[in-house]
Amino acid sequence: MSMVKVMKIDDWLEKKSIEKDAIIFKDQHWTFSHLNKLITKTSLFLQNECQLKVGDRFCYYGTNNPEQIVLLFAASKIGAIMFPINWRLANPEIEYLINHSNPNVIFFDTKFGDKISQIHIPRSIKTIAVDNSEINKKSLEARRLSCNGRIKKTIKNNLPLLLVYTSGTTGKPKGALLGQKAIISNAKMSHDAHSLKSSDKVLISLPLFHVGGINILFLPALLKNATVVLQERFEPDQALEIIRKFKITKMITVPTILDQMIKSRFWIKANYKYLQVISIGSTNVPKYLLKKLHSIKIPVIQIYGATETGPLAIYQKVEDAFTTEGSIGKAGSLCKIKLVDEDFNEVSIGQPGQILVKGENILECYWNDETASNESIKDGWFFSGDIAKIDEDGNYWFIDRIKNVIISGGENIYPAELEVLLSNNTDLVEYSIVGKHDVKWGEVPVIVAVKKNKSVTSDQILYLFNEKVAKYKIPKEVIFVNNIPKNALGKIEIDKVKQLVN
Repeated sequence: MSMVKVMKIDDWLEKKSIEKDAIIFKDQHWTFSHLNKLITKTSLFLQNECQLKVGDRFCYYGTNNPEQIVLLFAASKIGAIMFPINWRLANPEIEYLINHSNPNVIFFDTKFGDKISQIHIPRSIKTIAVDNSEINKKSLEARRLSCNGRIKKTIKNNLPLLLVYTSGTTGKPKGALLGQKAIISNAKMSHDAHSLKSSDKVLISLPLFHVGGINILFLPALLKNATVVLQERFEPDQALEIIRKFKITKMITVPTILDQMIKSRFWIKANYKYLQVISIGSTNVPKYLLKKLHSIKIPVIQIYGATETGPLAIYQKVEDAFTTEGSIGKAGSLCKIKLVDEDFNEVSIGQPGQILVKGENILECYWNDETASNESIKDGWFFSGDIAKIDEDGNYWFIDRIKNVIISGGENIYPAELEVLLSNNTDLVEYSIVGKHDVKWGEVPVIVAVKKNKSVTSDQILYLFNEKVAKYKIPKEVIFVNNIPKNALGKIEIDKVKQLVN
């Protein structure tokens, strides 16, 4: 495991000041040279007008926009910390994050102007629109033009740079603080996973408030001199048109995005000739998606990680996509992985264990949460809370989240293993398998589901498990509901599902 050479991302980008497209967004072409000029002007604005010092925070609140990347590189230049806000959150959730992170400035997209005026923001925090509008003449875009002078550059290299909040499927979200080394380590591992080259054309559709949106392919592409085509927000027909028009070679997705693309009316007509790899940032990828892409010879590689690992930790490489279908890959080139049992002893090959990650890619700490930091990071190892097993070839196979595990009569039952058996069922819109309290067994698995076919019965659904899994694993009942609780990212909130059955 080689160490990352200490360098800041803005220094890295400065060396690439050329007249080549760095970012294509809508009808705008941002060259590397133009990007660097904007970063310099923005850095001066942050230092001089916003009075930001090393370690100060600022927010970005808006849909995907190259300005968010400009702000991130400017933060790197002056030693500030950027915190992207998930624009899908409700006002009270946003207020919690603002109060918790205590930023000096909030930069926002003008189309979120009404929302900003509704949110209770302390008076000490400045709010600045990113783009010009009839209403706002004092935008970042306008005000940085007059910024000149010398930037007071930071000397230290591994300063914290990015504060990304976890989605909070249980309890309040936690802010993972990522330093320069974590971001550069991620970029180098992404280069390794995707076989990235300067000639690549990369499509980014994931939201940039996710660490996956920024770090899996966007920054790695820029740092490799490749061109990124950025969607403001994912729209399947438009994504397929971008793939055709710009001869996209690489893209990052999640299962829902890939599924929508395959179901698009333009899927058949799309031009995949140049598409070399699709990476998918998710633990549970439906097999039919992999098989659909592999049948037309497009490799799909899985990326495993978490906000706290920046996110790359385990990944498939392009050459392994077809032969290890369904695996989450091997240990990342710049980090160590181990699987441990409940007593923290390393498990043997084929046995389930919790994934631990060690390397420069992991978070510095959770923002203002010493207890959570100490619980999750021990002796340099990040405890992921995820269960996987490893095979004899070093490939990891994801099983489930620890908190989802159902303990029935002393046996561990992994809901994800059971949910796979429902993945091809067309009678259900969505479903979740959780543990229900039971006097005899402690817990038993039950299905909470939303019907698509009104006439489907519990017995028909339960029959799908017969002779497919051990009897103790077969769900004991199906509870039909009108909708399944989800958070703002669309992730199922397991704790709330459990409350429906207990």
